[in-house]
Amino acid sequence: MCRYVAYIGEPTDPSPLVFGGDHSLYEQSWAPRELLSGSVNADGYGVVWYMDGEPRRLAEARPIWHDGELKQALASVRSTCVLGALRNATPGQPVDRAGLLPLVHDRWSFVLNGFIPDFHRSHMRALRSELPDDLYAELRGSSDAETLFLLAVKAVREGAALSVALEETARSVAMRVGKEEAQMNMLLSDGEGIGVLRSSTVLLTNSMYVATRQDVAPNGVLLASEPIDAGSAWLPVDGHHRVDIGFEGMAEPELVFF
Repeated sequence: MCRYVAYIGEPTDPSPLVFGGDHSLYEQSWAPRELLSGSVNADGYGVVWYMDGEPRRLAEARPIWHDGELKQALASVRSTCVLGALRNATPGQPVDRAGLLPLVHDRWSFVLNGFIPDFHRSHMRALRSELPDDLYAELRGSSDAETLFLLAVKAVREGAALSVALEETARSVAMRVGKEEAQMNMLLSDGEGIGVLRSSTVLLTNSMYVATRQDVAPNGVLLASEPIDAGSAWLPVDGHHRVDIGFEGMAEPELVFF
């Protein structure tokens, strides 16, 4: 399972969001605490920040600890919205740049912490057939994450709020996989807000936390798959709920039924 951190609030340097805290995202690349499966997150990393309403992205298909210049590069940036992710590739999924998280398209960015079972053999063609031609043409790889991202973009373009778009996407997956387990913790941002879904097709879901007071970023809302610093009041996002997070904080979570 992947690890991630996301922030929205006053302009901040992304570097502390990735490297700061006593259990930083960087540390979670080799010492995660709450993975449902796997042991390390060494199949790639990425950071997205917004400038003038557009996402900017750094991503590499290698362990984050191999990049000795990332911390310095991020320290030169200030942004009101940042997403960072570490990849723990699902067995059978290709480890290439097309599947590196966070993904970006137009003004949207996306993170998946989860998987669709037997995606290539059983579900990829059917799910991708739901995409309009222009979004289908944007596919660059064969990952489940890229597919879910563009399905969520489709829903947003049709008028759905960010978290509702994620719920609609997860619902499409649930209809396809039936009783199989699909884990679908997802984040979707347009730079002005972050839509969040913590859910799966089974009772157990991947972890997700939110904090509104942080030592590493004190003037905004921080979201993470695992708490990254002890100086924050971290609260778990309830399982099988969706929520929208903006500059004014987190809206009331809404229960999701499949």
